[in-house]
Amino acid sequence: MSTDAPRSAWRLLASGWVPAGLTALFAVLLLKAYGVGLTDLALYSGYILVVVALPGLLLWRALRRKAGPIALDIAAGLALGYPLSVFVYIGFRAIGVPQLAVVPSILVVAAFALVPGLRRHWRGSGERAPMWWSWILAGFVVALFCWTAIDFFRRNGTSWPGNSQPYQDMVFHLALAAEFKHHFPAMIPYVIDEPLHYHWYYHAHLAAASWGSGVELQTLLFRLGLMPVLAGFVVLTAYTAKAVVKTWWSGPVAVFFTLVGVSWFNTVGTGWMLINLWISPTQIFAAMIFGALAYLVVDLLPRTATKGEWLLFVLLAAGVAGAKATFVPMLLAAAAFVAAVGLVFRRRLDRTALIATVLTAVVFVGAMLLLFRGGSAGMRIVPFAMRDPAESYAEMALRIVVGWLGVWAGVLGLVVAGRRALNQAVLFCLGLGAAAIGVVLLTSQPGGSQMYFLSSAKPYLVIAAVAGIAGLLGEPVRQWRRGLAFVLVAVMLGGALTNLDAYTKPIENATKTGLRGYPRGTTGQIPRGGIDAMRWLRDHSSPDDLVATNVHCLRPTVPICDSRSFWVSAYAERRVLVEGWVYTDSAMKAAGTRKDYQWTPYWEPEILAANDRVFTAPSAESVAVLRDKYGVRWLAVDRRVPADVTGLAAVADLKYTDHDTLVFEVRR
Repeated sequence: MSTDAPRSAWRLLASGWVPAGLTALFAVLLLKAYGVGLTDLALYSGYILVVVALPGLLLWRALRRKAGPIALDIAAGLALGYPLSVFVYIGFRAIGVPQLAVVPSILVVAAFALVPGLRRHWRGSGERAPMWWSWILAGFVVALFCWTAIDFFRRNGTSWPGNSQPYQDMVFHLALAAEFKHHFPAMIPYVIDEPLHYHWYYHAHLAAASWGSGVELQTLLFRLGLMPVLAGFVVLTAYTAKAVVKTWWSGPVAVFFTLVGVSWFNTVGTGWMLINLWISPTQIFAAMIFGALAYLVVDLLPRTATKGEWLLFVLLAAGVAGAKATFVPMLLAAAAFVAAVGLVFRRRLDRTALIATVLTAVVFVGAMLLLFRGGSAGMRIVPFAMRDPAESYAEMALRIVVGWLGVWAGVLGLVVAGRRALNQAVLFCLGLGAAAIGVVLLTSQPGGSQMYFLSSAKPYLVIAAVAGIAGLLGEPVRQWRRGLAFVLVAVMLGGALTNLDAYTKPIENATKTGLRGYPRGTTGQIPRGGIDAMRWLRDHSSPDDLVATNVHCLRPTVPICDSRSFWVSAYAERRVLVEGWVYTDSAMKAAGTRKDYQWTPYWEPEILAANDRVFTAPSAESVAVLRDKYGVRWLAVDRRVPADVTGLAAVADLKYTDHDTLVFEVRR
């Protein structure tokens, strides 16, 4: 009897394709259960494969002049493909043909298929991870998908009223994606004449994907967009840990503590990733891209890089610069730290670290000039802003040191292991962590956004901690060193164990209210009929038309106005004269240092008065002001907010009505 079939089956099991396939099947079933149609799923999957992942994988291999393990190359190719597809999209969007943005990716794939010298990049290295590694990483991805369902999907439906009360920042992200779908250069879409100084690459990706796949932006943002990102993040974190620590077991351990590691009893912030996994999509999107960049840096530090690898470095650095503002400053500090340590302690100039520092500085300056243009989003130098008013500086220092050592206790192992454990890769990880800690200790932002620096550095502080534990377990073998390693791991586990309720409560809520605990009330942010009305407006207007609305507040029936209202601009995919006004440079300047920045009044009261006059005291004159002075073409009305609908109908044409929402066209 032939043994070829059993051997082939075993090779398939050992290759990692089975756990990867089962993970993909689980994702399909999960998304189907939460309202994603198979057509949308297939279209977006095709877009990610053909436009993002496949060109990225081929270019990753070509620029490195070698192939790696298939899982690593796919994840890194995805990380490279995201910013490259965004760069291409904004070019085609700027010239008015966004539908053609998929063409360059197709041409890249065709070139690698047809040009003889490029065909070798379709072949992998043949290097395989251990079977247990593949299954464990697949388990982490499935766990993230389950957490996504329990913590996010079940609370956010895709039709009313299930989508009437989303986390307000999700609608903000949707509004920015809609802006990039129809305009470049982009502006803040929900208030007039406000520049966009923000990390917007994820929103541009959603816009590009909507054009390329035909899938609604809401479905992309609330369901599909982050699913491949989560898988890529797990793989890249694991492979970076393996590259730093030089052991296979370090990869899953690093992923585990990155996801659940936290200070004991959560006494100090540590960049708790799971809590913000979906409600801050730019963070995990950038973290995944940076994962490929970090792996590349770790690979380059001990040797001389090729020109292709430096080009890859610049592309990834430029990609992460526009994906999240936290990463490039940390990269600059870490590269400079490695170069400085080499010069001071090893009496030699680390050429690779120095080149990385210079290139990162160029990318940083470029991002400040082109993307952020001097905007600070309200961040200020405020030393020790995380101190509680009731505690002394000494108490604050003790709380911070004990809290951070609790989650990254393994770093102490580096002290015991000595200089042998402090190679360039470990120094790079420590440099990232030190930069983030410095920002957290010395700055403040009204919304606490300085903590995103710590979230960004968390995987690499964890990797440094794992390297410390590995150093204790290595040569020379000593029982006390192993005992210390066990203690440090136990301390790191303690943080997760003392915060179990953060994980168990969502699970308990899911068991009580069901796996679809969508909002069912009628008092949410978005009125009944609001989404359908805005989509009608989108389909019957020009992208350059300006809309005015009577809704400005997150909760229209609450007396104090929380100005985080974005749903008109988000679902109409049109710019609005003044809807909400938070998250802008002007709003942050007006708020100053106050924490309740969302209640800051609008700084242009005459515009707000002219806008609201049309809805509360409509007349031909008031409508003419909006039309002739500001260029308003449409009026969107939320009935829950006081409005003279009868009077409005006398001076504008009612075009669409759906329960609590009306759309009027301004007469010319």
